[in-house]
Amino acid sequence: MLTKEQILDAAEEVLRRFGPRKTTVVDVARVLHVSHGTVYRHFASKADLHEAIIQRWLERVTAPLTDVTKAKSKADKRLKSWFETLIDIKKRKVKDAPEMFESYVELAKNTPEHLKFQHIGKLLQQIESILIEGVQDGVFAIEDTSATARSFFFGTVRYHHPLHANEWGDEHIKEDFDQQFSLMLKAITKS
Repeated sequence: MLTKEQILDAAEEVLRRFGPRKTTVVDVARVLHVSHGTVYRHFASKADLHEAIIQRWLERVTAPLTDVTKAKSKADKRLKSWFETLIDIKKRKVKDAPEMFESYVELAKNTPEHLKFQHIGKLLQQIESILIEGVQDGVFAIEDTSATARSFFFGTVRYHHPLHANEWGDEHIKEDFDQQFSLMLKAITKS
């Protein structure tokens, strides 16, 4: 019996070869040696298939960050580790599979807003949970952890948003991130 995961694996293979514009349900069905109707039983349209591909990709990004969020280290160290992990995940995706990264970026441009907001919401919740623990442990002095989480996330967008991928090869990018993060951290660290 064909599963959604098998279809998504095949869809990624087709994306890798042809890119998102030329990836059709018929192409995916061919790779699986089934009729396109079989694929349509799991995904009502090409858009639904693309949305599922993006959803799976975003979950792969979020999973390692969940581990960092739950780690038993001091909040300031964990916060930096969370961002370094996010940055590393994105950089590895660009380096290890540039054609897939480009396909995901292209698909993401057409991803429904609810999916984008859902993903960013998960990331912001993880950051905020670290900030809340830091406040409770006396590491941070923050009045609004939600606003602070947004400030950290959107303030570091250059280092982790796919639209800035062309800048990630800059020899000073790590140093720039460390300086910016240090300044942001000083602003919330209890003296």
